[in-house]
Amino acid sequence: MGKDFYDLYYYRYNDNKINARKIVTISEEFSFARNTKIIISIDNEVIYEFLAKPDEEFLKNVADESVYATYLYLKNLEKQSKYFTQY
Repeated sequence: MGKDFYDLYYYRYNDNKINARKIVTISEEFSFARNTKIIISIDNEVIYEFLAKPDEEFLKNVADESVYATYLYLKNLEKQSKYFTQY
């Protein structure tokens, strides 16, 4: 399931023309029973995580939500960098 989600996420990430200066990491962990947990993080900070289901419609919806969450996080970092003054 991790590969299927990664492909959906990657296509939506590129469709939205997001160009991050940070590295976005997608990892998959074993969870309860036969489930897996997919975690999206930037700089070791978890941006979005969920328990995966073998449903294509579910994966598409979660891919959309996670790309949006990534976009918001990156925009927030960009906004914060404007407020900080380095001496």
